Amino acid sequence: MSQLRTHNVPDAIDPSEWTLRVTGAVSEPLRIRREELPEFPLETVTEDFECVEGWIAEDLSWRGIRVSSILNRATPEADADYVLVRSMDGEYACSYQRDRVDDALIAVELDGRPLPLEHGGPARLVPTTGDSDCWESVKWVTTLEVCTSEPAADDTAENIATSRLE
Repeated sequence: MSQLRTHNVPDAIDPSEWTLRVTGAVSEPLRIRREELPEFPLETVTEDFECVEGWIAEDLSWRGIRVSSILNRATPEADADYVLVRSMDGEYACSYQRDRVDDALIAVELDGRPLPLEHGGPARLVPTTGDSDCWESVKWVTTLEVCTSEPAADDTAENIATSRLE
């Protein structure tokens, strides 16, 4: 089995300060602390992870919470069709159509162990649709910002990820 590769962990990442916030176009903004995660049902997804850099990590087992479970608790507005997923580093963010991100996991485990910091722990967004690009798997997720229009200007993920290609 291939290994999931890592990049340097930004200095701004402090897992002791981690919370997951749900903000924006919702009736019930949320702030979820790590110890509150067991309140949500956990699911496991096993799949290959293919990167635009040309490598594949096979049969990774991600365990986490479906984004839809979290968003449903926040009660998004009827016309809230987008979600901007922000990383704890303050720079990396990826925009999704709501119906596409609902099935993604907020992964907190990898291969049966707590998700390591170098792989995006304590929480990483893992898309579970086969048409996802690797940069859409946001490490160190800290905010799900629900939006009524596409937040294209704040979507930095593809540019940051592809800037690593030689």
